[in-house]
This record gives sequence, structure tokens and C-alpha cells, in this order.
Amino acid sequence: MSNNNSQNIIILKKMESKLSANLKQCLEKEDLENFNDVEVKARAFAVLGQILNESEGLSPHQKEIIPTFDEIFSDIIISLYFAACSLDNPAQIILRRVLELGVAIVYLWDYPIAFWGWKNHDKDLKFNEMIEYLASDTYKTFIQSINQNHNNEYGLLIQDARNSYRRFSNTLHGKIVTFESTLTDRFTYNSEDWHSYISLVKKVQEVLLNMYGTRFYECFTELYQRLPSLSRSDGEGAL
Repeated sequence: MSNNNSQNIIILKKMESKLSANLKQCLEKEDLENFNDVEVKARAFAVLGQILNESEGLSPHQKEIIPTFDEIFSDIIISLYFAACSLDNPAQIILRRVLELGVAIVYLWDYPIAFWGWKNHDKDLKFNEMIEYLASDTYKTFIQSINQNHNNEYGLLIQDARNSYRRFSNTLHGKIVTFESTLTDRFTYNSEDWHSYISLVKKVQEVLLNMYGTRFYECFTELYQRLPSLSRSDGEGAL
């Protein structure tokens, strides 16, 4: 084995040791209630996908959207793991993917042309365009026609989605203020950073659950039955 390869392995082993120590400290020092809360809401996405998959009358493109719910669940758990290891930027970058895919579910559910363009013709989904569509008076009228029990907080929900996406995008695109390598305590467990991350992931989950509670409101009674640990204050629908 060459010296360069040996050095690479040493670096990886040191990183593994450091991240393992971070994870251990986080699990020992932090309130497990935060872990449990995030995990339950993550599972809610997967369970909601299962319920929708059992629905009658799904169109071909809606059936193909269903696996996205499991992808969101997986990404949240991976993001949670990275944050517990004090890999804050990777954790936030994955949360951006969660938010983007989560919004795309609602956007594409009633928009088959956009779905097939995205799936088969390499048409990119633009987050701002999806948000503008969901915030439009036209979409609100559509929701009112199928769900008369929605509330009037949708503007706040949309703004929360925009704010979160902007923050994650700054991390992804390397704004200087997001650099971790320049910090004296870089890649080291920090309770303040952990709680900051928990606030971020909970906000993303809140935004998506409320969007789904509005569009897929008919599934939420079954969701609460299958997942009793999910608070009924989550996903009531924010339109």
C-alpha cells in the first residue's frame, strides 16, 4: 500500500473516531424527546404514503409519486444522524432535499404534465415556481373546493417554506457565513448547534405536515389511528 493511501486511511479513521464521539455525546447529553418527536413525524410521512397507496382511483402519475414519501422519511433520518455527529452542513443540505421533495409531492399530485416532464424529460422542478403555484389564488380556490375545513394560515406556511429553503440554499451554495472549517470547534459536538438543527427539522416537518393535512385531509384520521404517537396538533391543514 502506498504512503498516500495509508495517509488517506488514517484521516478517515480519525474522522470516524471523532464523529463517533460526537454521536455518543449527543445521545448521552440531549433529551431523547427531541429524537423521538422528529422520528415519529418522519415515520408519519412514510405511513401517509402507505395510506395514499391504498386509495382507490389513483392516476398513473400519482402512483409513481408515492415512493417519494419513503424517500423523505429516509432523508430525515439520515439528516438527523449527520446532525447528531455534528455534521451540521450536510444535515442541512439533506433537509433542503426533504423540503424540495416534500413540496414537490403536493405540486405534482394534481399536475401530471409537470410530473411526466420531470420524470421522463429531465425538466427540473424549481422551488420558487412550485411555491408560487401553491400560493396562487387559483390553487387556493381548488383547495376550497375539496377541503372546506382548511384554515387561513397558508401565507405563513408558504413564508416558512421560503425562509427555510433560503437558509438551506445558502449552506448548499457555500455562503461564507456557513463555513464550518474555519470554526475553532469545527466538527465537534455542541448542544447549541444541535438544538438549532432540531428547530430547523421541526419547522420543515411542520410545513410539510400542514401542506399534506390540507391536500390529503381525508387520510389524516387514518394516519392518527395508525400512528397514535403523532400529535393531532400536527398536520391539521394550514390553507
